[in-house]
Amino acid sequence: MQRIVAALTVAVFAFFGWLPILMALGLLRDLPRLLFVLTHYALDVLVFAGVFAAYYRNVGHFSPFATMAIAMLSLFAIEFIYWRFLYTGELWFLNFVDWIVPAFLVASTIYFVGLLFE
Repeated sequence: MQRIVAALTVAVFAFFGWLPILMALGLLRDLPRLLFVLTHYALDVLVFAGVFAAYYRNVGHFSPFATMAIAMLSLFAIEFIYWRFLYTGELWFLNFVDWIVPAFLVASTIYFVGLLFE
């Protein structure tokens, strides 16, 4: 039971990293494409570094790899639910540049921040 609560804690931190990025990207969607993509990447690294630094500093945690894996599975579930059941617009941006690269940046950030706090 304790490990389930710990995993859910990681999921909550992942959600609190995902939400401000989603809101910011909604506000920034009219930027020129290159600026939008670069801002997206920078936000992914900065927001998730801050959120998971707070996690590693304040919460007993799994290894950096396990934390990253739980966070990414949580983010995939959150995104599936959001894009499948809540979002009503077009999904033109679910491509390599807008989804796969940011997922890699987020995973790498969570992992490397974990290494810094280990």
